[in-house]
This record gives sequence, structure tokens and C-alpha cells, in this order.
Amino acid sequence: MNNSKIKIMRNLMLIFCAATCFVTSCTVDSSYVITGTTPDETFENKMVYLFDYNQKEAIDSFLIENNAFQFKGNAEKSTLCYLSVNRLHVPLILEKGEIFVDLAQPANVKGTLLNEELFKVLGEINSLNQSISDYYNELKDNEDIDEDERRENFTSFQKDMTQKKEDIYSLYFNNNKDNLLGAFVLWQWSSSLSPEKMDSLHDISGDHIRNFAKVKEIIYKNERLKATSAGMMFTDFTIENGNLDGSSVSLSDYVGNGKYVLVDFWASWCGPCIREIPVLKEVYEQYKGDNFELLGVAVWDKRDDTLQGIEKHELTWPKIIDAQSIPTDLYGIRGIPQIILFAPDGTIVARDLRGDAIKEKLAELL
Repeated sequence: MNNSKIKIMRNLMLIFCAATCFVTSCTVDSSYVITGTTPDETFENKMVYLFDYNQKEAIDSFLIENNAFQFKGNAEKSTLCYLSVNRLHVPLILEKGEIFVDLAQPANVKGTLLNEELFKVLGEINSLNQSISDYYNELKDNEDIDEDERRENFTSFQKDMTQKKEDIYSLYFNNNKDNLLGAFVLWQWSSSLSPEKMDSLHDISGDHIRNFAKVKEIIYKNERLKATSAGMMFTDFTIENGNLDGSSVSLSDYVGNGKYVLVDFWASWCGPCIREIPVLKEVYEQYKGDNFELLGVAVWDKRDDTLQGIEKHELTWPKIIDAQSIPTDLYGIRGIPQIILFAPDGTIVARDLRGDAIKEKLAELL
């Protein structure tokens, strides 16, 4: 073999080696390993699933053995995911690198920068939520104050905690406007944002946030929220088995028929919903009659649980049950309780009424 052929062969080998190294390095660069541990035997031999928030089907699954599990794969792009096992849903950002998950409550994920930041913000928000819960229980057990003072103190405390949560969400969003941490933060923050504020944050967001399914859902709900804001005519809906006897019932059976109608969208499992019941009972006893009606609409709840909640809390006003997400989709409701007042002609008078604001609005009108 002459020198020219040897040179050509060497060049070909170099090109082949370079290409092989390139492909190998790309594969290594995009690989991820999720190593998880579980706290006790209740997880043993249970299947843990890895889900993409943008998809309904699981990406992967793993049988837990010896309190451990592991997922391996390639992440060509970062994806906002969650692990599901034993009714736990643990969010994480699926990206290249080693990710470590501890399912002991409160769960924790670390190993990559975005995941550690994700659980840092979750830890701060959960701490504030725990403070709210602890203060509520403290007030509930305090026999030295009456119900009005208890409600006033809790409302003031909750307002302070809500502002602190707003500050946390704002800080993390501003630092992550074009990554999946920002998408998660905006999703969690959205329940306390006005449609206008949500739109303004969406406008300055990058594609990672705009393409996140949960954010898309919020933008759609905002459009519904605008269409059902104060001054707009009510949007009707029918629940096929919404009466207690299993027959169908519509919102228009109550709204738009010559009375002011206060509609409480609630669920039996919802603590804040239950805390509104004393106020609702008070205004119902005061105003029920030819000019006023109170209607409870049970959403996002199991029928049997709703019926037990009605009996337990002695709810005597008219009800629509088993409505699930039908009304919440139509009215852009992202959190409950959502209490809306409708005028006699069906026009929406006010939304987001809570506590004393309910009594003040009804006193103004009735």
C-alpha cells in the first residue's frame, strides 16, 4: 500500500473515531439517572411512575424493592415531570445529570441546580402554609376569644402570609423567566393572580413557560374568567345527576329568575370552604325569601363525600352536587371556595366574595 492510500486510510479512521466520540459524548451529555429512596415498607413492591405534566401516559415505571428505585434514560430537552406512588405526587425537572429523590415526607429532590431551586421554593411555600394551618388551629382551640375576633385575627394573619408567598413567587419567577422552574412557579402562583397580572407575566415569559400545558390551561381559564367577570351575564350549565334525587339541574333553575342568588362553589374536603359556612348560614337566615337565594355547587368532589359534608355541616340551602369541573371550566375557577353573587336578571354582581365582604355586599343591596 503506497503512502497516499495509507494517508487516506488514516484520515478515514480519524473521521470515524471523531464521529464515534461525538455520538458517544452526546449520549452521555443527555443521559439522566433518577435514584430514589422510600421511607418505609408501605412503598415496598409498589410501582412508582414517572409522568410528564404535558402528557397523560407515564414515561416510565419502576418496581420499588428494598426501599429504592431508579430511572435511567436520555433527556434531549428538560421536561417538567412528577413521580407518582402511594398517592404521592412529587414534582421534578427531568434533565441530564444525576437526580436524587427522597420520598420521606416532606419529599425532597436534589442533584441538579434547577431541582434544588425547585424544592427550595416548595419548602418556603410549604412552611408558610403550615404556619397558616397552625395559627388556625391555635385560634380554634382558644376559648378566650369569640368567633368574630377569631375570624378577624385569622383573616389578618392569612393576608400577611399570602403577601409573603407572593414575594417568594415573584422572586423565583423573575430569576427563571425562560426555564421550567419559572413554568412551575407561575403555575403555582397563578391561583392568586388576577387575569391581567397573569397575562402580563405570560407576555414576558419564554417558550419553556408558554409551552407548559398547565400554563396554557390557565391562559384559557383566564379567557373564561374575563367572560364571567362582574357586569357580564351568567353562563348556564346543566348537571345531569346534580339534584340530590339524581335528576338533572341547571344553574338557570335558580339564577336569572328575579332574585339575588349567592352561589358557593365548594367541596367537602376544602378547609377554606368549610370556614365560610358560618357566614353563609348567617346571611341565609337573614335574607332568604322572595329577594334572595343561596345555592351551593359541589365541585371536584366525590358524590358520597359531598352528601356526608352536607349532613355533617347541616347545609339547609338548595344544592347542585357532583358538578365536578363543568362549572369551574366555564367560570375560569382555579381555586375554591369561589363565591359569586348574581343579580335578579342573571348579571354577575361580584366574584371572589369571602367572609365579611359577603355580608357587606348583601347589606348594600338588600
